[in-house]
Amino acid sequence: MSKPAIITVHEPQSHRDFLARCRQFPPLFACTIATTATAQIPGVSAAGASTELIPYTAAADVEAIVHGRALCLGKIPENPVGPPSPVIITMAALRRLKAPFMVIDAGNRVTPKVPMLVAGRTPGRVLTESEPVPDAAGLFIEGVIIGTQLGRCGHTLVLGESVPGGTTTAMAVMEALGMAALGRISGSMPGNNQSLKQELVSRVMREKGVEKGGCLATPLDAVRLFGDPMQAVQAGVAMAASRYTTVILGGGTQMIAVAALIGALLQADRPEVFFSRPEQLKLLPEALGANPGNLGIATTAWVSEDENADLRALMAQLPAPVPLYAAGLDFSASRHQNLVLYEEGYVKEGVGAGAMALAAMLYDDIDNRVMLAEIEKVYEEIYLS
Repeated sequence: MSKPAIITVHEPQSHRDFLARCRQFPPLFACTIATTATAQIPGVSAAGASTELIPYTAAADVEAIVHGRALCLGKIPENPVGPPSPVIITMAALRRLKAPFMVIDAGNRVTPKVPMLVAGRTPGRVLTESEPVPDAAGLFIEGVIIGTQLGRCGHTLVLGESVPGGTTTAMAVMEALGMAALGRISGSMPGNNQSLKQELVSRVMREKGVEKGGCLATPLDAVRLFGDPMQAVQAGVAMAASRYTTVILGGGTQMIAVAALIGALLQADRPEVFFSRPEQLKLLPEALGANPGNLGIATTAWVSEDENADLRALMAQLPAPVPLYAAGLDFSASRHQNLVLYEEGYVKEGVGAGAMALAAMLYDDIDNRVMLAEIEKVYEEIYLS
């Protein structure tokens, strides 16, 4: 039985019209890139052909969107087994929709050769260090500034990310915010290497003396102590933009962590304690005036239906209700074996692939058969020409 084009994974009553409202405005895609040195821990990430090449992945992804090829690597990133980066899905959807796009740098180790909005220049440190993201509050405010402007552009804002290792930092942030995330996250490899990631997150939380929910009263501490730069920036962008338009958080585990951060910030008693500078405090109302009803998450069916994850359980724990949808992508009939490998649990998501595929299906009323043909064209241009 074929998958429906758009799968409703989790939809609170308050959001039943979310996709219909998204469709009222054309999509604008913004991809936030960042590095977390956590990705260099063996077994954490397969978002690159080798551990040495993982730091180039995000830069190569956005270079491919802009230039049609990766300038920093010479080729689009691949999983070590062979499946290509999900950026080919994003590229196909952007071409189909003729949608505008931009890149936001939250702190990437390799600077891509593309025009960017810069929220941060400092890459995230490894999770085991005392403060992986020392200036989480400053990054959040930079996101608020960007989100305020993007929200006023008259588009539905689709926010993607490229952060190898980001599902592990997402697990840690969710646990610090009181969610039971251990064993429930998805990832870029079959089985998601849950035991390694659980052990790492549990050990680091013990070493830093933070129990589950220990950062709930001070949510940006969860990013400062356990996260990556994308999370703070993306939360700021989404919260500010939601005052003016609908916002789709493009991704699975990582965007649920961003949604958890947003919900915790909106419920915090004194969020202003994070912001000491007058210019930061002046911008805070743009974020705290967020409209949660304008926020949704979109991913791929490979993530939402991942038998080694449980996104529905994560969604049910969010402090503020948010819907989750999935694009019903299916590569089992592809003529390219490296794409068929997606069906075996490799790659699954990234670079806003699920959200942009869903947007193509939503705005152009197409199904997986049409979308797969578009994706195969991009794959062939890059790898077979």
